[in-house]
Amino acid sequence: MAKRFRNTLYMNTKIKLINGHFCAIRNDDGTLFSGEFKTKIHPEELPEWYLFGRYYNRCGYMSTRGIVDMVYRPSANYNHFLKDDFLYVSYKDKIRRVTKDNAGSTRVFYDHYEGYDQIVCGKEIIDILKGAREYSGYDITQLIEQIREKEKWLRKMFPKQFGYDQWKYDVDEDFANGISDYARKRSYETI
Repeated sequence: MAKRFRNTLYMNTKIKLINGHFCAIRNDDGTLFSGEFKTKIHPEELPEWYLFGRYYNRCGYMSTRGIVDMVYRPSANYNHFLKDDFLYVSYKDKIRRVTKDNAGSTRVFYDHYEGYDQIVCGKEIIDILKGAREYSGYDITQLIEQIREKEKWLRKMFPKQFGYDQWKYDVDEDFANGISDYARKRSYETI
């Protein structure tokens, strides 16, 4: 069974340029895409370690089994929790930080690390971390601490939006809970 699911990411749609417009295309039979290629896989057939979410601005399923390294890169530029943060995920090698001289460069996001296979941003970061802990046996203690530091930073820098009276979030409570029901979604019709 595991050989059937070779890829780490399956998507509900693919993006295609039609008459000068980018369109999201679905398969009529409800099967998923692997990159640009149609598969014979339906969402309900995926093993439980594939978690639903928005990846690369499309809905799909990412594997949390076989993760060997992760790097969390919080954004300190905006008053958003996780929205502009990145979680780099590798299924093969250790992720390496790359030091580059980017003077005058407009590329600021994807050239800081190498050796990763997927990038996760937004609220899916939490479920991927929980999935890595559950299905890969990955120690996420250090990553949880980084998210805790992000929470503290938001509360300090933006007290009107993220003060204790305005924002009810607790890192320890969140990670004490299991993977969200949202991430375990398998029904194609509700997506």
